[in-house]
This record gives sequence, structure tokens and C-alpha cells, in this order.
Amino acid sequence: MKMISKMQPPGQSVIPLKWDTRQRLALIEATVLWEGRITSSILMQQFGISRGQASKDFSLYHQLAEDNLLYDLNQKAYVASESFTPCFIRGTADEYLRLLEAGNYLGQSVVLPITPTGIGVELLDPPQRKLNFQVLRLVHQAIRQKRQLNVTYHAMNSEPSALTLEPHSLVYNGFRWHIRAYSVTHQTYRDFVLARFLSAPVLSDKALHFAEQDEEWQTFETLTIAPHPDLSPDQQAVIADDFGMDNATLILTVRRALRLYYLRMLHLDGLPESPKVQQIVWVNRAEFEPTSELL
Repeated sequence: MKMISKMQPPGQSVIPLKWDTRQRLALIEATVLWEGRITSSILMQQFGISRGQASKDFSLYHQLAEDNLLYDLNQKAYVASESFTPCFIRGTADEYLRLLEAGNYLGQSVVLPITPTGIGVELLDPPQRKLNFQVLRLVHQAIRQKRQLNVTYHAMNSEPSALTLEPHSLVYNGFRWHIRAYSVTHQTYRDFVLARFLSAPVLSDKALHFAEQDEEWQTFETLTIAPHPDLSPDQQAVIADDFGMDNATLILTVRRALRLYYLRMLHLDGLPESPKVQQIVWVNRAEFEPTSELL
């Protein structure tokens, strides 16, 4: 390949590209990878461009990744070569499954390289938590602008109260969204569930506390996961293969502030269960202190 740096992650070429050009090149790759073929008509239809522009896009792609595509005269389409290596997408199973999920919610969009079609997909979603768009919009602005938020918040164990927060990150734990923020009111970093904001927050002064000062956020911990020891050797081997374990062990690196949520997602936050209920165990549980709950 020319002009693609082996040291850069997929999706980043050596030469600068406009956003719309990069989107079209990403669609070329994703369509070839997941659908098996691509034509100029697909680019023209998806982006509303002329045949001439589509031809220029294919020429540019060949310059950047000359060995990736072959033209099949029978199909009158480009197909992936045996040496195909993604340059503008990651080309992983996880990426594909996320495209399926995104397509289910958003439909076809230029911000998605491709929404796979023609296959049966059924997603099991948790019940939607109440989340006010205005709350999310103002939280987003506060994080981007490094501003304080004045909010009315209903914690689990207290009456609604006025808080001043300095959020630095949005977090999705697989079930609900919360923010990691410095609470000026409590003088410490805490987690706040967005669904418990009782009204739209108000942007206030410049924040003074950021992610860099959040010790629990900046501290990474290692969790060791293994198949349940009460499973048979054959069953343990199946579980190890399911999770991509190395020597029947899976090492996970997580932020201390997010450890509890990760363990809950794996159903490892409680006491060890029967292997019929829980097929994996948290091996180094004894190394960790209990983690505080969400407010």
C-alpha cells in the first residue's frame, strides 16, 4: 500500500482528507468487507454525488490502498483482494455488531460507513430510562466548555436538592447513563444518574476541577476473570474460548471509578454463584475494597 502509515490506527491516512471524502472511502471499505462488492452506483446513491466524483473517489482509494480492491468483470463491481487490509475502518466483529445496533436506532446515515441490510437482526434492549434531551444537551455543553452546572438532583437516599457540579465525562454502563463530575456541594468526585435530574440544569461559572484531578478516574485496576472452578474441564474450556481467554484467564483493565459497573455488567458484583447461574468468577476479588454506590 502507498501513503498509509502502518504505525497509525485504521481510519487515519498520512495525507489529510476532508471529512466527506473520508466518509466515502470508509463506505467503500465497509461495503466491500461486509457486502462482498461495491460499485460506483452505491457511492452515488448513498452520498448524492455524480459518477465523475465516484470515479475520483475510487481512484483516490487505489492511490491510498492500491492492493485492496480488484475489479470483477462478471459482477461489474469491485471486490476485496486476498490481501485486503482496512485503512478507514477497523474491520472487526465488534465494529460490525455496533453498526447493526446503530442501524437499528438511526437508520442509514453518512456518519455510519454502512448499515448492514438483508439479514435478520433482533436486539434485546433494556427498558428505556427517562432522559430529558435538554438535560443531555446542557451536560454535553458543560463538559465541552468546562463549565459548572447548577442542578436539582434526586438521590436515592435523600430528598431532591440543589447541587453545583463540574462534569468531565459521560458514562454508559450498559443499562443507564450517568456523568462523572466533581460535586462542588460535596467537595468530591461522584457519579450522577442523568435520569435523576429533575429539571434542565443551568450553565454557570468556569469549572475548576477536571478529569486529570479525579484520582479514581485516572487510576486503572486489573481484574482477573476465569471459568467457574466447579465446571468440568471441558465446560471450562468452552467458557475460556467464549471469552477469548489466554490460559483460562481473562485480564481486564478498568478505571477504578467504573469497576463496579463493569462487574455488574458481568454479574460478578455479588457473591459467587453456582456455575449453573454464573459461568465465570472474579479471581482476584480479595484484592479490592468495596466500591461506593451511585448517588
